[in-house]
Amino acid sequence: MLVSTRATSQPASIKQAEFGDLASIVRIEKQSFDHDAWDRELFLGYLARSDRSVFLVAAIGRKVVGYALAFHSPTRAELHSIAVAPGARGRGIAAALLRRVFALLRRRGFETVSLNVRLENEAAVRLYRKLGFRRVRRVDGYYEDGAPAWRMRRSVR
Repeated sequence: MLVSTRATSQPASIKQAEFGDLASIVRIEKQSFDHDAWDRELFLGYLARSDRSVFLVAAIGRKVVGYALAFHSPTRAELHSIAVAPGARGRGIAAALLRRVFALLRRRGFETVSLNVRLENEAAVRLYRKLGFRRVRRVDGYYEDGAPAWRMRRSVR
C-alpha cells in the first residue's frame, strides 16, 4: 500500500513488518521513547504472533521510517505502540499507519481499539483525537516511572 506524504514527493509504502525490519524498528523505538523504549526481544515476540497482532512498517524507498503495532485477544484490540523516525515526522505517516491498522482490525472482526498514552504527550493525544479516539479515563501510575496515561478508545467501523 502506498500513501502520499506531505513535504516529500516520494510516497511511503506500508507493509507487514518482517524480521528483517527489526533493526530499524528498534532504532526508531529508541529515538522515540528513550528510557521507555522496548527491547528487541519484545518486538520479536510480536513478530512471532502474527495471528494475534497487526504489526506494520512504513518505508520511504527502502528505509523503514515508522511502525505501528496492535495486539488482540479474541475479544479486545489494543494499539500497543506506534513511532515514526524523527526525520520523517509531520508527513502523515503515523496517521496512514493507524488507518491501515484500523482497516485490518475491522477485517478481523473488531469494533473498537483502545490505547494508553502519556498525559504529557500532547502531539500523540492530538493525533489520536484527530483520528477519532476519545479519552475514556485517566490511569494514574501507568508508566514505569509513575507517570499517568490517558486511556483512549475509538471505533474501527
